[in-house]
Amino acid sequence: MTTRREEIANHLRELITNGTYAPGDVLPNQNAMKATYDTTSNTISAAVKILRDEGLVWRVANRGLIVQDLRPLYIDLSMATPPSNGLGPWETACHNAGRTGSMQLISVERVPTEPDVARALQLSVGATVVRRDRHALLDGRAVMLDTAYYPLALVDGTPVAGSGKVDGGILAALIAAGVLDPATARVRELIGARTATKDEADTLRLRPGVTVLTAERVTRDGEAQPVELLHRVANTRRIRFQTDDLPLRSR
Repeated sequence: MTTRREEIANHLRELITNGTYAPGDVLPNQNAMKATYDTTSNTISAAVKILRDEGLVWRVANRGLIVQDLRPLYIDLSMATPPSNGLGPWETACHNAGRTGSMQLISVERVPTEPDVARALQLSVGATVVRRDRHALLDGRAVMLDTAYYPLALVDGTPVAGSGKVDGGILAALIAAGVLDPATARVRELIGARTATKDEADTLRLRPGVTVLTAERVTRDGEAQPVELLHRVANTRRIRFQTDDLPLRSR
């Protein structure tokens, strides 16, 4: 049996889906919805929570409940050449889709390698690497989490080892620093899915137990030396990974 909160959530969802409330629109406030649906504040709050858990709306201070743009954003995992406007790959993908996106730097640390990182980067366990944590924001909301590791011996003295944001993207900075040659560099990508951890769900504003999209990228130089290990965790409703315009391989 459908509860009253579910009935209200279903109706609001339909209004969002059919475009009555478009992305960026503000939903009526609680008092207006109480009058429209002839119900209590608690029921309205419960109905709105259903929509927020689904990612359909989000509350913005001093504005109210904002309808989210649910069109998925397609990003190329291995884009390395910055465009003329100086934006990085994430900002470029957002810009090209007519969306507002930014890459937020969370932390840069020099840490000893754990066994899985050491194995991927072909280092000894405990060797020092630069770890960079970033959040990809879409329309002001985190939709993808990046954690990347770089051998300190290879990137020391480059912007990648610095404490600030790297304008134009990490791969572009490695190319500019002479660490990578785009003509000979190679990339391996592994795509998967799993249940989000509590911290990931909290940061991405997802319900506990929701599935997230994962990607692992290992970038190697022309001598097959790993230069980067990148782990990505993405909101499956908001992100699609793609690799475009690859040559057809016969074997």
